[in-house]
Amino acid sequence: MKSISFIGGDNRSLILSNVLEDRYKNTKLCRYGLGSSKNTLEECINCDCIIFPIPFSKDGENLYSPLNDRQISIGKCIQNVENKTIFVGNIDNKINGILEKNKNFVVDIAKDAEFIKNNTIPTAEGIIQCIIDNTDITIDKSNILIIGFGNVGKKAAELLNNLNSKVYCYDINKQEVANIETKGYNVLNNLDNYMKKMDVIVNTVPTLVIDKDKFKFINKNTLIIDVASKPGGIDFVYAKENNYRVIQYLGIPGKIAPRTSAKYMMNIITKYII
Repeated sequence: MKSISFIGGDNRSLILSNVLEDRYKNTKLCRYGLGSSKNTLEECINCDCIIFPIPFSKDGENLYSPLNDRQISIGKCIQNVENKTIFVGNIDNKINGILEKNKNFVVDIAKDAEFIKNNTIPTAEGIIQCIIDNTDITIDKSNILIIGFGNVGKKAAELLNNLNSKVYCYDINKQEVANIETKGYNVLNNLDNYMKKMDVIVNTVPTLVIDKDKFKFINKNTLIIDVASKPGGIDFVYAKENNYRVIQYLGIPGKIAPRTSAKYMMNIITKYII
């Protein structure tokens, strides 16, 4: 690989860029919209390998670039990109199609099974941190409901159970219900009858689960944390208008464990650039 560039990104990308620069000393490395980077966008686009942010974008128009004081237009980034190796995360199908049409080799890191599995650890730890920071009770002996028993739900349930909370889990998949029972957690077959007693509700499902009708079964002092990818599983508008305690907590690995998350990214990227 002759040259590598980073365009946009958060602390994970910044840490990863420093690691790659140190490891591949004979490789030209460029940065744009990443801290105090001084390269131009054109220089970065002309590199052999381009590493875009995870997530690629939050508004569909600009790259995710919280370390940059100016927005980076997606259009300007991809219109002249051809025959490159490109790493992205959670990219829109339309944009992915444009990149592939221009003969780019696109790797969506966020879809890699190893990356997904590894990221459940900092995500679950972030959930615990969020509970501690936003409640005035102990996790010990508290009633905590986890909606969705996928990768994140499983890890969060494990850690919360180890902290002696009363873990309740809900999933519509029969196989996952069996997995909940095998782990010894409390299985809920109906949310309505149990949400009232919960101190904390954690949603991991990216489709609407708690709509305005479900809120009538939830206490106003219950903390609701939504960690599902957008659009999430909560009616956020109704929750805000009616003063429910809802936190949409996204991109947890990059917020609480950027160095570890950068290592996860590194494991995937080096499969393709070595």
